Amino acid sequence: MEIHFQEEIIMDILTKLPVRSLLRFKCVSKFWKTLICDPYFKGKHLNYAKDDPDSQKFLICQIYPKERISSIYSCPLSPVQLTEDVQKLDCSLNARPFADCCCDGLVFLFSSNGLNKQYMLWNPSTRESIVLPHPEFSLSCCMYGLAYDAASDDYKILKIDVTLVGPEVFNEILALKSGSWKRVRKPSFRVLPVSCGVPSGRDCLAFVHGTFHWVRLSNYGSTIVLFNISNAVYGQIPLLERMRIYRKRYLENEVSVLGGLLCSYSTANYQGEGTFNLWVMRDYGIQESWTNLYTIRDTDLYSARPKYRFADGEMLLSFRYLNRRSLGPIFGTSKGQYFGLWPQCDTS
Repeated sequence: MEIHFQEEIIMDILTKLPVRSLLRFKCVSKFWKTLICDPYFKGKHLNYAKDDPDSQKFLICQIYPKERISSIYSCPLSPVQLTEDVQKLDCSLNARPFADCCCDGLVFLFSSNGLNKQYMLWNPSTRESIVLPHPEFSLSCCMYGLAYDAASDDYKILKIDVTLVGPEVFNEILALKSGSWKRVRKPSFRVLPVSCGVPSGRDCLAFVHGTFHWVRLSNYGSTIVLFNISNAVYGQIPLLERMRIYRKRYLENEVSVLGGLLCSYSTANYQGEGTFNLWVMRDYGIQESWTNLYTIRDTDLYSARPKYRFADGEMLLSFRYLNRRSLGPIFGTSKGQYFGLWPQCDTS
């Protein structure tokens, strides 16, 4: 006796399955293949995965300078066992790959082998990828951001230069549907390059509320520059005076997004004592809503970067120290629980 399920029941069950299982189940029947490939189902599956804590993954790009190779790992974000089920991923880039930024399970990769550069958008779950065109301006120090633009139903990549100023310098944006880079005008307000004191540019652009964010210097001191990807409009979010740090003690000052909130973080070191501060903007765009969330002090602390905030408020961070040799960042939590090199070094 055959048992027939309603389409809504089948869809509800399939929504909760991992991508690899769905790829196999496309072979069950034409109906299942049509259902799994339907844009509505893909959106529903993506939204479920975003809200499911067991589906969250963290990508690590581990670099091995001596061997001149790099590897990309997928690590489950489990608050109980952060080091279980670490998987080494393979991508189709010929040269050493770098995972620059992610959005909705898609990863923007680039590789450089001398003068030969490659750009690719990659889905680690399906192993599918597309080669992207080269930007018009190939600058050595750039920041990238990948995000979904709901207004145009398209994914976009923004590239900004973080070192140069002048009329010959442009930011660029790539809309996936168009398949080409387009020049973006510079902001009308004055901002200074990273070399003037804000060594940002090592993390991807922070994206929240349809807008990319990064740190620069302006006439008002350190400020957060923003760029809306739907209307291509720039803006600024000034920092509070007590969030500023002295240049002599300065090591880094950047922004990120944690739990859907815009965050500003900084690491300073004075006479061997490192101090990390994390601020969160409770009400987006309201300068007075900046709230200090964490302050961590540790000897020889050189860099601390927030990576993920769990539902219980626990924070996953990456640490680097001035006098500790390490091939990569040391991962730990805001409560001081360290996990060493995550993943462990492996050149196989």
